[in-house]
Amino acid sequence: MKNPPSNLRLKGSLAEQKKLSEKVFSGELLHVFKDEAILPDTSIGRREWIQHPGACAVVSLFSNGDCVLIQQFRYPAQQLFWEVPAGKIDRGEDPFSTAARELEEETGYQAEEWTYIGHFYPAIGYADEIIHIYLAEGLIPGHQNMDKDEFLSVYRVPFNEVVGMIHSGEINDAKTISSIIRVQGFLERDRMK
Repeated sequence: MKNPPSNLRLKGSLAEQKKLSEKVFSGELLHVFKDEAILPDTSIGRREWIQHPGACAVVSLFSNGDCVLIQQFRYPAQQLFWEVPAGKIDRGEDPFSTAARELEEETGYQAEEWTYIGHFYPAIGYADEIIHIYLAEGLIPGHQNMDKDEFLSVYRVPFNEVVGMIHSGEINDAKTISSIIRVQGFLERDRMK
């Protein structure tokens, strides 16, 4: 078995090349494609995938370490989820603007200090969605202004309890898990400096 390369970027010998692409569904948010791709061995493979505009997730902390979480019913899974504030990037909008807008719209808070933590791909097997993670600190009251079809509740939970909710399975939303764990790592590294 080979060791993974130190640079994990796509290597030419594994790349697939798009041969044909057909859009089979076009929605307000998502577009679904059915493609043919030339595989590394030159055979043809079929790829069905979803195009997504991208999103931002915000881990927002008060000075005492409390974290802002929301609860929201998610129709596809038919259940209520604990989540960090998040939302899709609008056409022409940069990720930071999305993060700031979503924090205030969903929670009614603004932040005085922002840190870009990184990004991740939540569904690499079937979608191109990318989620950017921001840490928002120095929270101040703003104006909650949810979308007309958006219903949620806002909570203030100690950060260590949020981490515990992940490990107990009470938080099972992938973007929230990824965002909280990435911020936890950032905060631990920052404290070591």
